[in-house]
Amino acid sequence: MMGFCTILYHRVHPRFGIKPKTFEKQIAFLKRNFNVLALQNLRLKNRYPSVLITFDDGFLDFLVYAFPVLEKFAVPCVLFVSPERVLDSSSVRNSPEDTNVSTGEAFKRSFLNGDNSPFLSWGELQHLQSTGLVSIESHALTHKAVLGKGKPYTGEKDWRIYSLPKSERERIREGTELTSVLVTNYKETEKELKMSKEIIEEKLKKRVRALSWPWGIYDETALEIAKRIGYEFCFTTERGFNGKDLCRIKRLAVGERKSMFWFKTRTLFYSL
Repeated sequence: MMGFCTILYHRVHPRFGIKPKTFEKQIAFLKRNFNVLALQNLRLKNRYPSVLITFDDGFLDFLVYAFPVLEKFAVPCVLFVSPERVLDSSSVRNSPEDTNVSTGEAFKRSFLNGDNSPFLSWGELQHLQSTGLVSIESHALTHKAVLGKGKPYTGEKDWRIYSLPKSERERIREGTELTSVLVTNYKETEKELKMSKEIIEEKLKKRVRALSWPWGIYDETALEIAKRIGYEFCFTTERGFNGKDLCRIKRLAVGERKSMFWFKTRTLFYSL
């Protein structure tokens, strides 16, 4: 199997992510110059250069702004969602109104108030899946970090803190190794990974094969749990080259401030 570049997107939005016009330029470039892979093709010997497109978190703006571009160019992608951050509705919205919220505020509302309106609904996920272009996969159950080490708490904009009970939030200070109070043991990690897989499979009537680690945090124990549960592909936030190890897939994170020159050179480089 030859190497492939995996791209990590979060949001495509006029204010809170990559601008739709920039995103369309990037996808047009990939379509012209790459063999764009679907998830099921990762184990095949693909022609060079190859790229896999992924999205984390499952924000509604994926449907409103990103998917129309992917559909225009007939480009497949992988969308990682956390079931507890999915809007419990069968509706398919056609308005961008619920997308107009920052990422931090969206997660804060979700964790504190149960307001998942900025995220995709189960009905919308079913619709996206029905197109044949979007593979819905697991981003763990709640989007808490699982076993492993991550960055210390950086202040109120670090929305990880909102996943904690109020009594625990009040004692957290900047610099705290926040991961250590999110998911701290084997059983909780197993629950995060197992329940996410089972819920998505039950709701969407599909087989879940891939996992994206929330915050990119994992360790060897978490990886072994994921494999035992049945995940075939595990996606990190680490940058680098991909080859035969499909349980540590590295990704190139793309943000709004990156130029097209950066995008073109990095995607070609990491597809080697």
